[in-house]
Amino acid sequence: MPYVNASAARSARFWAAQRHLLQSIGSTGGVFVTVLLAMALLLWVPNRALLPLALVGFPIGWLLGLQEAVGFPWLVQRVSLRAAKLLQGLGHLVLLGLLYGGFRLVAHRLGLPQLWAEPAPSTAGPLRHLLLVPVIYLLAVFVTSLLRQLLLGMSQRRLQELLGGRYQQPETEDRIFLFVDLKGSTQLAETLGNDAYSRLVRDFFRDVSPAIVATRGEVYQYVGDEVVVTWPAARGLRYANCLHCFFEMQRAIAERRDYYLRHYAVVPEFKAGAHGGLVTTVLVGTAHRELVYHGDVLNTTARIQSQCNALGSRFLISDALRQQLGPQPEFQFTPLGGQPLRGKARATELLDVQEYFHIIQ
Repeated sequence: MPYVNASAARSARFWAAQRHLLQSIGSTGGVFVTVLLAMALLLWVPNRALLPLALVGFPIGWLLGLQEAVGFPWLVQRVSLRAAKLLQGLGHLVLLGLLYGGFRLVAHRLGLPQLWAEPAPSTAGPLRHLLLVPVIYLLAVFVTSLLRQLLLGMSQRRLQELLGGRYQQPETEDRIFLFVDLKGSTQLAETLGNDAYSRLVRDFFRDVSPAIVATRGEVYQYVGDEVVVTWPAARGLRYANCLHCFFEMQRAIAERRDYYLRHYAVVPEFKAGAHGGLVTTVLVGTAHRELVYHGDVLNTTARIQSQCNALGSRFLISDALRQQLGPQPEFQFTPLGGQPLRGKARATELLDVQEYFHIIQ
């Protein structure tokens, strides 16, 4: 039974990561086609051309999503930013050529001299027709990139909730939080210098992000060299996602060990604390709107994480969270007794968490 549970958890995390990537690419294609058809209507394109244009636009939009979600991040890790931007520009030129060829193909198939109707006689017709396609493409790319950046800041579900007006008033939610913090950050900053240290933190956050996605977590905040991950309680407890997230992060950094040694002469180590309970969720601010969580749960989780060094642990959780998780044969839980946490009147029972056996080889 433990191996069945472990296999199910591994499968769930794998498909969660793939689903996130496919949703990102698919939403990019959908937005691209939406802007494309909106421009077609504004340009008085015949109705019978709309479906062929959509069929042309979807593959180009998906290729655009693949370029932005996979290609460009891959390039940035391996070549200079200038070279990556140049290659990205070449990719856009290829997609622009495909869009122009698709427009010409649709017009030819429908027996039209051009797709869009002229509102009035124009002497600059050929040049106007030639420039319209790049303008349409650039507009579609701009809107698509804008929405994609917005979605990167939150899950699609959370965006829908915000657009629906949720959290304008405080709401109570049951959530689990995971605070992950780099170890020895002060010494690292002194040794590497500000620029190199900032690059290391950037690389660290980038490399652990797939673990957060795979365990269906949401990044609440990046605070200095710390990342705060959260789950609705049911999602965080399912397959012990809130625990697996930490160990998936460890594996991700271990796989990048050679990269960190080559660029920084050090492999980042980190510690974490996890706890859960009721919090109040609300949108705050006017000049800058932000979704925030209020409650003792966050303070307690931060204090739990801060005990890692004193207790010689890399990952601590509260006994309350341990009780919610139920049987978890994949992990070894070592009770550390009641620990005084700063700002807490009563001691908090803590447990050290380690993988009992590795389920990912």
